Amino acid sequence: SDARFIEVQREGQSRRYPAEVAFIGHDCDLAVLTVRDPEFYAQAAPMELGNGLPDLNEEVIVLGYPMGGERLSLTKGVVSRIDYQLYTHSQVDSHLVMQVDAAINPGNSGGPVLFKGRVVGVAFQGIPNAQNLGYAIPLPVIRHFLTDIEDGTYDGYPEAGISHLETPNPAMRRQLGLPGNDTGVVISFIDPFGCAGGILQTNDTLLAIDGHAIASDGTVRLDGQTIEYVELLERKQCGEIVAFKVWRNGQALDISVPLANRNDPFAFRYAYERRPEYFILGGLVFAPLSRGLLMAAGRDLNQWRAHHMLYYATFAKVDGLIAGRDQFVVLRNRLAHPVNAYDEPYLNKIVREINSLPIRNMKDLPAAFSHPTNSFHVIRFLDDPNPLILDAAETTRADPVIQRRYNIPEISHIYPAEVRK
Repeated sequence: SDARFIEVQREGQSRRYPAEVAFIGHDCDLAVLTVRDPEFYAQAAPMELGNGLPDLNEEVIVLGYPMGGERLSLTKGVVSRIDYQLYTHSQVDSHLVMQVDAAINPGNSGGPVLFKGRVVGVAFQGIPNAQNLGYAIPLPVIRHFLTDIEDGTYDGYPEAGISHLETPNPAMRRQLGLPGNDTGVVISFIDPFGCAGGILQTNDTLLAIDGHAIASDGTVRLDGQTIEYVELLERKQCGEIVAFKVWRNGQALDISVPLANRNDPFAFRYAYERRPEYFILGGLVFAPLSRGLLMAAGRDLNQWRAHHMLYYATFAKVDGLIAGRDQFVVLRNRLAHPVNAYDEPYLNKIVREINSLPIRNMKDLPAAFSHPTNSFHVIRFLDDPNPLILDAAETTRADPVIQRRYNIPEISHIYPAEVRK
């Protein structure tokens, strides 16, 4: 990700070949590279995908170049867990992972994990300071990615947008009037950007998915194993249908949900291959609230005035605070100049309106600042009654001075709405 130039080199050969990214899935941390020079493939033997996942305690082999070595490294380990966990590449998406008791270090990432000579995973992440423990992207995720790109585009994983509450509490089950003693999970929230929105409802109880009964802890039985019901969603592609049996208002209903990925602008995935958006006026730097901004803020998040950035990033959808918006705009920084000398207390706050015009995204900023209020720019923030006031004429005079002083090539960079999605 973010690479400008890629070269690949086969084991045991000295020549390097330019490569290009054909497909990339940031939500599953996989990519396909292509090399145009046919000599790269000469006498190369393809590695076959396995027929299924190895059982726990089965021995696997991890190949790669840990810590930047020049020679191929081979590490043996056993499968210790197959679980559903966060993929750190996007910082948001969770999929199936295969845990192995073999050290996976930087340089192993992208290397195959072999079981009986066939690929059953791709090494991709570890835990700092954990000894002999690493994670691989397992075969179901690899196959999902390869199937997705067969039509020439990568659509990503469908997002149903369902949050659920487990129902082991007998009192809760009686209150809800649920059938059986160990069946169903209650929908506690439906993401407005999820494909289940408008079809399923909050307080619906999911009894089954594609004919598989959902237990009170959200698991189903499949192929002799107990797995999270969301894994059945994971195995489907955008455009397919998932069939739910739902308990609603005292009766069981069969409901079908067409699966899609609606590119949620409030998912706060870590953005790759995108130039950051910003807008500068009077030395005040405005930027959209994003995963990258939160990570860059670092120690600032320990300050009380920055806590609400985390709140909006985490709970804005649940608390119904995104209506009419597709971004939260933050006053992120101040390039020191007399025109903004007293504006430090407003940093890291989210902009509500400028000159009485609501700010719903970065694109609203230029228009709002083009209409001063009685020769002043009046900036108001969420959760703060105190406005920030700038003299419009002074900011106009200060902007070229600030741009030269801080060596800023462009005073703003804002994506059109269709590109931002």
